[in-house]
Amino acid sequence: MLSKGIRNQYFATICANLATLIFGLSIGWLSPNLELLLSDATPLTSGPISSSEAGWIGSIGTVGCVLAVLICGWVSEIAGRKSALMLIGVAQLVSWVVVVFAKDLTMIYTFRILGGFAGGGTLSVIPLFVSEISEDRIRGTLGAILSITCNLGILLGFILCYYLDYFTVTYIALAFCILYSVGCMFLPESPQYLFTKEKKDRAIRSLRFYRGEAKNESSKFISEVARYKEAHGNTTKDSKRRVQLHIKDLLSKPTLKGILICVIVMMFHPMSGSVPLITFTDRIFRDSGSDLPPSTCAMIVAAINLIGAYVSSVTVDKAGRKVLLITSALGCAICSAIMGTYTFLNGLGVNLDFFKWIPVTTLSGLVFISAIGVAIVPFIIMPEILEPRVRGFVITWCLLEFHSVAFLVVKFFPTVVERLGLYWVMWFFSCCSVAAATFVIFYVPETKGKSFEEITESLEPEKKTVPKQTSIDV
Repeated sequence: MLSKGIRNQYFATICANLATLIFGLSIGWLSPNLELLLSDATPLTSGPISSSEAGWIGSIGTVGCVLAVLICGWVSEIAGRKSALMLIGVAQLVSWVVVVFAKDLTMIYTFRILGGFAGGGTLSVIPLFVSEISEDRIRGTLGAILSITCNLGILLGFILCYYLDYFTVTYIALAFCILYSVGCMFLPESPQYLFTKEKKDRAIRSLRFYRGEAKNESSKFISEVARYKEAHGNTTKDSKRRVQLHIKDLLSKPTLKGILICVIVMMFHPMSGSVPLITFTDRIFRDSGSDLPPSTCAMIVAAINLIGAYVSSVTVDKAGRKVLLITSALGCAICSAIMGTYTFLNGLGVNLDFFKWIPVTTLSGLVFISAIGVAIVPFIIMPEILEPRVRGFVITWCLLEFHSVAFLVVKFFPTVVERLGLYWVMWFFSCCSVAAATFVIFYVPETKGKSFEEITESLEPEKKTVPKQTSIDV
């Protein structure tokens, strides 16, 4: 049976990740409802939208993502992780209310921007919050729940939107928004954040909740509090500086190495080839000669993504971050290379009738293998290897990088395929994935089950172990 502390950590993680499920639901909403908005049965009084307007509906959410990374990152540092979570809830609630009253294209654009804002906020705040409330031994498992809930939301969105009425889906989403906001209201603030803000009494009360401790704390709890105090409580003479980030906070050797690792691993997912291929799933299934309808294809891909996310959640704290990243990157390289070779031979006129199953199988494999590693592990690693004072700032800029690279890859994918051929693009993705695996092997430390101090020592081997205190001064 799980201890009270573990149950509280799972409860808080699931409450926070309801926002990720709602974001996934908004992603799943897009494909089925674009067809509805393009048809004469559109719920908009302004009439059917054009293909160009449909393209804007699909892409305009990235505007909200970028805004959220900046705003939610700032709010989480100034007002706290919990305040940022509540802001995400407000954005999601308003976005789905807009859908209820949407009569023209402008309101649909508003819904997509607000939905993108909430999505960017979840990727910015939730990994940070979950990392800071988790015990070292289950931190990876709790971090992987983000991927599970997002993919569950996408699959749920496809199913609901294909089989239920337009407004019924909206009301279900609103119910999730209310449930999320109510749940987050009762969550204590991150203890690590409170320690960085010198709110020691509140930090210890918060840690008691997330560790299931009564007033008579165990020696393990006392040791953890002492470790936090050691990390955050030795600069009382310069408290102003502790609140304000300075450039020299970013220049220590382990911090610089951690930043470099974050910057590079955040490019793994968009450069693996899975992002553009998922975006153009329908075209690839059709080109493969599949007789499956687009709705079935979309649900198959979403289900495979969900299975991959679940596999990641149950293995990330057993196999380790490095093993999953290396396995995932090499798997993506193999799938991309096979897809590239198939399209190259097909372009030469080689008879491949017996191998028509390869595109569908390769796409499914690429989606699955990316979901277990490169799609989620970078978000788990980032909060683990960054020093708490710089964590929010660096994650904000890494997420901006992630959204920018993903946008550029998706935007120019069709153009490059048209000019060079799909095989060159797939071979390029394969090379990127091999480079990613090589980087992980030689440069990324294993963080499974380690405290921040142990991870810092692995980034700077010559660093001496910090002595731990054995008592609490409250």
